[in-house]
Amino acid sequence: MRITTHAAQRFLERVMSKSTYTCIDVDFAIRFLDKILQDVVPTGSATSFALPSFENYKVIYKEGAVITIIPKGEQ
Repeated sequence: MRITTHAAQRFLERVMSKSTYTCIDVDFAIRFLDKILQDVVPTGSATSFALPSFENYKVIYKEGAVITIIPKGEQ
């Protein structure tokens, strides 16, 4: 599963509460998300599912890539 830069940035902003971050932070977030999502098998080409270890957030997945991460109450 591919992790987009946008998803990594939203992870840093929303989950980690960072307002400023570097390219290194984004790279770390991509690698971290890749690690925690390695055992997830999404059903269908477009879906959303809970972010493992962060149950208050969900992952938006489309066509083989994690598009963004949003708080669970949002659509």
